[in-house]
Amino acid sequence: VDVRVEGGLSDSAASGAGTSEVVQRLELAGHRSDVRCSALSADDQLLATASNAALKVWNPATGACLTTMDSGYGLSVLFAPGGRHVVLGTKEGTLEVFALGAAERVHVEEGAHEGAVWSLAALPDGSGFVSGSADKTVKFWQWSVVVGRSGGQSLRLAHVRTLRMADDVLCVRVSPDGKLLAVSLLDSTIKVFFADSLKFFLSLYGHKLPALTLDISSDSTLLVSGSADKNIKIWGLDFGDCHKSLFAHDDAVMAAAFVPNTHYVFTAGKDKRVKYWDVDRMEQLLELGGHHGEVWCLALSKTGDFLVSG
Repeated sequence: VDVRVEGGLSDSAASGAGTSEVVQRLELAGHRSDVRCSALSADDQLLATASNAALKVWNPATGACLTTMDSGYGLSVLFAPGGRHVVLGTKEGTLEVFALGAAERVHVEEGAHEGAVWSLAALPDGSGFVSGSADKTVKFWQWSVVVGRSGGQSLRLAHVRTLRMADDVLCVRVSPDGKLLAVSLLDSTIKVFFADSLKFFLSLYGHKLPALTLDISSDSTLLVSGSADKNIKIWGLDFGDCHKSLFAHDDAVMAAAFVPNTHYVFTAGKDKRVKYWDVDRMEQLLELGGHHGEVWCLALSKTGDFLVSG
């Protein structure tokens, strides 16, 4: 199983079209099963990927695998602020914390959820993150530091709030302005809440099958959803209206992500394809091939100059 790093995207974004080239293929020390989730550090210097039994950390510029750590069955992953720790959400319902300097798992939050942790989303203020699970809950976590007997510090997680939903949670996202929380449910709806009060704001109906992925644009005005019904939909977050529905892939859409500070979107599907869209003009700009199996995840650099697909 390989992870592809695509380069040359910023030129395409500027012109609205173009080509891409594969600048690195992370194959030599790759996972032995599907890469289920991926995340880039805040400075784009590190890439974390997870599969059914291992978390790997890479240098995306060179393609070198820096470390491999035993883990649970990873379904979602994110970097803690500072880039020295990674949190992994697992199929077993735990949250695992890894210290990259020591290259080891330093904490397991047992019973974090009672079902698979399908999604993790960082809070824009850096104070913590949100997790969404098949146990029908969305939980808010804060970063916590504990001091050991030797004086050393270690990262822990503090559970602060729970939002209970009517169905399994498949994906969660917090708007970049920190005001809204979007939750995709197994009943094929997307619920939007005010992040501070957790009061209900919008319900987005239209997908015929569950939306497996969500993302919110940098200006917090648009939400893109990708569904098992093979479509992506673009929603306005002011009134919850569906701007456009596009047939995107020949199989389920597994990942969707806005290019930072644009209304360009990358999507990935079980049809082995990655596609690039202008959602203002509602048209496809580019299609990236090369994968020989389902594409489960995407990670975009903060400047939009490269993309990782796994």
